Amino acid sequence: MQKITVGDVDISQLQTLCLLSILEFTAGNIVRAGFFTNTASYLIQNVRLNGLDTLVNNLDEERDERKLCYASIVMLQNLQGTVPSRHSGSPFDQRSSTSIFEDTTWQESYLKSTVEKLDIGIISASMYTTELWSLACEYALVHDKMDTLPPWHPQSDYTSVTYRHTEHESCMPLRFRLHASNFADHSPSDLSTNRSYWSPWLSFQMVWHAVPCMLNHPFLLSLRLRNFRRTMPQSFLRISFEQLTLHSGWIMHFIELIQLKEFEVSDPIIGHCVAIVGTIYLQHSFVEDPVFSTKAREGFTLCLEFLRGLSKRWSHVDRMAQKLEQLHNSILPEGGLPVDGRPSTRQKWTVNPQLLWNILVYSHVSKAPNPATDIFGPGLVHDTAAQSEPVSSGEIRESDLALIGSAGISGHRTVVPECVTYPSEQSAHQLSEASRHPSTVDRVMHPTQSVSLGTEDQDDLFLQMQDYGKAFEDWLSLSIP
Repeated sequence: MQKITVGDVDISQLQTLCLLSILEFTAGNIVRAGFFTNTASYLIQNVRLNGLDTLVNNLDEERDERKLCYASIVMLQNLQGTVPSRHSGSPFDQRSSTSIFEDTTWQESYLKSTVEKLDIGIISASMYTTELWSLACEYALVHDKMDTLPPWHPQSDYTSVTYRHTEHESCMPLRFRLHASNFADHSPSDLSTNRSYWSPWLSFQMVWHAVPCMLNHPFLLSLRLRNFRRTMPQSFLRISFEQLTLHSGWIMHFIELIQLKEFEVSDPIIGHCVAIVGTIYLQHSFVEDPVFSTKAREGFTLCLEFLRGLSKRWSHVDRMAQKLEQLHNSILPEGGLPVDGRPSTRQKWTVNPQLLWNILVYSHVSKAPNPATDIFGPGLVHDTAAQSEPVSSGEIRESDLALIGSAGISGHRTVVPECVTYPSEQSAHQLSEASRHPSTVDRVMHPTQSVSLGTEDQDDLFLQMQDYGKAFEDWLSLSIP
């Protein structure tokens, strides 16, 4: 800091600012951590570095310490998500200047890698992933605009981040995909020996699957639909739930692999990915379906155990685990339990929305309980953003957030009760029979019933959902000249 004060800043001072930021963030001093990252970003912005346009495809082999420091500052600021908004207009807010997707230099490299399919290294791939993560963090943080567009609108933040997520995958080299670089196929000793590859690869996978979980999180979607007074599009309801279950399931798969391979995770971002999924499984723990709820409870327990293990390395991950437990304890039956002590059918539950939102925002869940330990003195500490509560129990009505005990966002007030999502199981033969025997129409065509089919009709059955998935995989495996 003295070097900065007297105007004698060199690369080592910028590197030290990054290290200080990591230490302060881990300690829960989020404002102070943001001060260090923003200071480093502001200073590096005033240094001309040649060759940044080629940094994207040679970062693994880069030896220029200045460029590596530049990359570290970009990644650190993206990962922490400490800047309230990239549209704040503050001259000191340099995140948009060092943003991969908004900086002209990075845009050219990004487009080049997409068109030419450059075989970028794992660290450069991580650069793109941190930018995607920062967009998801901002999505969770910025939600309280009264004119928020519904998520399916082409100009909504949901659609924008969804596009970035899909585009992110399209520019990634195929060798980083699961089928080409299968974590499960390697022995624990091999994974440990090659941590320089497998550690960022694992973070890359976890973050990529956590972003759709954040985008489709029932709580965050509900906040964006508070002023929506029409009927929820059934197609969006289906797609959102499919994305939620698919990607949260992949994160649970990786947690199990990590435990199986005894691989020591060192990236705290993975901890937050698991905490996000933990809130989803907690919500689903209270659904009426016993099989669904049992699996959800087991998933929530697994998430909590994983966070406790990672908290031995990172103190702010310990705060994630504590808040996730507090969230579990805050869920109470609306109106109390029935006389027999068991929840009644369609039991409604209450939850602490402020606590839930804090868990979903990385900079909030990592924050120390006592903001007085951060950068502000007694004259300002009570007026800081760390003390504010944009989401309060009084601001959000439980009728708008009837989510606990529902699958995904199906409990939202704009969802039609007992809506039909998929066609009932039926065969062409049965439809033909129904047309000849009108008395069977109600039995076959009723959209909420599943028809039991005998083995003699198996050749006539329509493809079921798993059959579509198998057919799609077969199509992808075709060798096209």
